[in-house]
Amino acid sequence: MFRERRRFDDQSGWTLVELLVVISVIAIVASLALMQRGATNERLQRQNASRELKAAFERARFDSVKRRADGTGSRPYAYVEVRSNGFTLRTYNDDVNANPVARDQSLTFPSGVVLTHYSSGTIPMTITFNRRGETAGGVPQFRVCNVSCASPTNATAETILVTPTGTVNILAGNATIPSFTNTALAGSTSNTASINYDVIIP
Repeated sequence: MFRERRRFDDQSGWTLVELLVVISVIAIVASLALMQRGATNERLQRQNASRELKAAFERARFDSVKRRADGTGSRPYAYVEVRSNGFTLRTYNDDVNANPVARDQSLTFPSGVVLTHYSSGTIPMTITFNRRGETAGGVPQFRVCNVSCASPTNATAETILVTPTGTVNILAGNATIPSFTNTALAGSTSNTASINYDVIIP
């Protein structure tokens, strides 16, 4: 009896070269996807930092308006101290004797997210808000960028702007800051007894 030998000549399969080509293509596609994900994560971190800074300005403003802050020891201004790598928000709560107690909340930006002043202001900078919600102490115009703010674009930066009346805006990274003028007052009054000085524009 003769044993029948199996023949492998007609069987299909992958060659070593074909396998190496497929693995190389998969590796290239995976690396491109990871690079894209890394850029997306950096963008999300920057946008989150911008939103957190905007919220801190709004909370400081609200706190000063709510407490009718006048800068005295009993009613100090709320403020935000802006640093190149984060910020500190200071608000106040009253203790049982109605004395203001400072409450600080600090945030440090993730690595790769930096903050600079929009023009030539120095950082750290402290932005305070008075009882009318208006700003004082520095020009509150900042850029939040990925890695560097040397040449900001819409894809790499946001501009945080606090107007003289205290409203906070997030603009595109390469936006031009609009100019603001004080509102002109018209008319006069002879009876000052009924005027609420907290709402008068000086």
